[in-house]
Amino acid sequence: MKKVSISIFFIAFLAWSASGQLIRLPRLGKPNNQPQPNQPQPNDAQPQSSNVSSPNSSRGAKRQDVLDDGFTWFEAVNGEALGGNNIPYSTGWYLKMNLKVLGEYPNRSAFKVVVSKGGKAIATTRCEAGRYSNTTGALDESYMNTVECWRKDTATKEIGVFDVQVFTVNGDTDAENLVRTYKIDVRTVNRVRSGREAGLAPPQYYINRHNEAPVSWLHMRPREYTGYLARDSRPERLGANQVEFYFSLSPSEVGKNLPHGYMRCSVNGKRLTMPGPEGFADQALSKREMFYTVTHKDRIAPKYQRGTEYQDEIGFHMVRLLAPLTWGERRSRWENRLALDDLPGNWECSLMNNGEVWRTWRFVVANGKPQMHPEQNGNINLGYNSYLLDMEIPASGSALDKRLNGASTGLFYGLPWTTPEGKAMAGRVPKVGNPFPVPSNSPNAVQQWWEK
Repeated sequence: MKKVSISIFFIAFLAWSASGQLIRLPRLGKPNNQPQPNQPQPNDAQPQSSNVSSPNSSRGAKRQDVLDDGFTWFEAVNGEALGGNNIPYSTGWYLKMNLKVLGEYPNRSAFKVVVSKGGKAIATTRCEAGRYSNTTGALDESYMNTVECWRKDTATKEIGVFDVQVFTVNGDTDAENLVRTYKIDVRTVNRVRSGREAGLAPPQYYINRHNEAPVSWLHMRPREYTGYLARDSRPERLGANQVEFYFSLSPSEVGKNLPHGYMRCSVNGKRLTMPGPEGFADQALSKREMFYTVTHKDRIAPKYQRGTEYQDEIGFHMVRLLAPLTWGERRSRWENRLALDDLPGNWECSLMNNGEVWRTWRFVVANGKPQMHPEQNGNINLGYNSYLLDMEIPASGSALDKRLNGASTGLFYGLPWTTPEGKAMAGRVPKVGNPFPVPSNSPNAVQQWWEK
């Protein structure tokens, strides 16, 4: 029997003072190779989740069977094995994923994910989930999730556009419920061996995330809670309620290093003064939360047929930006920071560095919180206290951006834009660089670091 590595992950949501009740900490992270049940044929229909009248908080109707699109992360993991003379060869790619679904679920509940193409199931992965139950009416919501769920023996060499169906599996009844259908675009880069070794190396696979470029959301995180995309149970002891912005990059060298910038905000057209020590008051801290990178390599052009091979890297990052803002009552030592709920109106905030604008967000604050984006009304789902924002990328991109592919045709892995506001934002994405790696004999070949 083929062995599959098994890891145990611990996912819990720790809350301040009025936290919910943790039901079970451990979660089987990598599934075994037991036979899978017959798979239903994929379709493009999106399931209708129940109890979604209060989309951002457990303080209204509780959400059940609602997949958190912001938490979803898919990654094509490159499989390799050793052949004759210990030369590695590619076994294809297999899907690694992070998933979270809101609601109450019994012990031993799980996710089942079916990857299909043209109506034919390609791979099926099942992972038991960690569960959190909000029994006290705290700010957050009950959920179950899985982190880095994968099955190495599902590897395939097929590429192109795939449907990804996400099912929940009830731990008591084994009943399966389709909660979301995504689409992923799997591509590959070719490679050659480095140094004195001749010939081709195994290709690398990756998922194209260019459509996520305009997608950004704001998360109002209570103090001592974990971050939105946290993969473990350790809260950050920041001592105050936080305001976080999340957005996606296909990064340049600057974007990979993510230098901290500063934030400039206005409300109703009036620029705000950030209180606090100079250099700290407006500081905006960036951190890449999720990422992957692959590199095209070739020796096609004559100058790369000896020495170091030509290389063109492509990658995608999910970035968390900690804004110099706060909200609510629990401000602690950050009490002099500007609070969203103290300043209702039309907000505009820009991430800047050395006078350059890298990103601009616009949203309306009323009743202490940003207003729901129209795309959240029945189309996409975000976790508690989270709001899709109107984000603008500079017309020529920014120092963070290596590749931008123009107008986005969907968000969160192929979900359609459905509102005029969303479509307008999607249409503003500029084109920067080559959307995908190009060979060394292309007129648009990238300059190598030793040639600069």
